[in-house]
Amino acid sequence: MAVQRQKITRVYKDFDLAFGKNEITGDVNKKLDVNAVKQSMKNLILTDLMERPFQPDLGSALAGLLFENANMFTTDRIKVTLETLLKNFERRAKINSIDVEPNIDKNSYGVTINFHVIGINEPQELEVKLERIR
Repeated sequence: MAVQRQKITRVYKDFDLAFGKNEITGDVNKKLDVNAVKQSMKNLILTDLMERPFQPDLGSALAGLLFENANMFTTDRIKVTLETLLKNFERRAKINSIDVEPNIDKNSYGVTINFHVIGINEPQELEVKLERIR
């Protein structure tokens, strides 16, 4: 007896935040599947708490952590904050690991997030550089 495999046909769509014009349709460009999830994750990471009207809980307090001394304690707090943020607000991705590397001389952090998009079997990676703005 042959086993039928069910093909997952989820398509994730978001607006491209560059708001470029699609030459064929004249509409705003779209991000699809993995690129849509990556854009959403980066947008969440860079959003501060209370920044969005009517959604005060969306975002994180990462901006405040960037003004702390760059040490292992702050690195762990950033990692936990990112895990909580992505678990709560990005349900399209299953996080495998988050690596936070401090750059003590520049007081910045390199973040690498390894994840799977729900419905897509290939592992994905997102790299974000966190640095404070004066």
